[in-house]
Amino acid sequence: MKTIDIKRTAEAAGFTFDLGLTWIDAYGARWTWTGESDETGMALMQTGEDTPERLSHVYWTFGPLIPAPRPVTYADRKAVLAAPSCAEQDERPTPTPTPLTFAGLLGRLRGRSA
Repeated sequence: MKTIDIKRTAEAAGFTFDLGLTWIDAYGARWTWTGESDETGMALMQTGEDTPERLSHVYWTFGPLIPAPRPVTYADRKAVLAAPSCAEQDERPTPTPTPLTFAGLLGRLRGRSA
């Protein structure tokens, strides 16, 4: 069985907002779509138990809005751990020795002898 994912979007202040996401305002409050629209078709957003507000009102009063980061899943963690390292030890570029790198080496050696 094939699942079709239909994204519901809304426009406010010339920006398109994906209503399936949680949006964070400039004060750190998280806004989600209530699933409803007002009489003009503007999406109604809500934070916590507060009364729903029009998306355009939320944007102009509390904006700018940024999408909330999605939680890290088990698959994300597994993909990072299974990813190959960026380069093998002998493939890494060796730094060009300069007086500054030599001074840094001496500073680290001085710290060990103290």
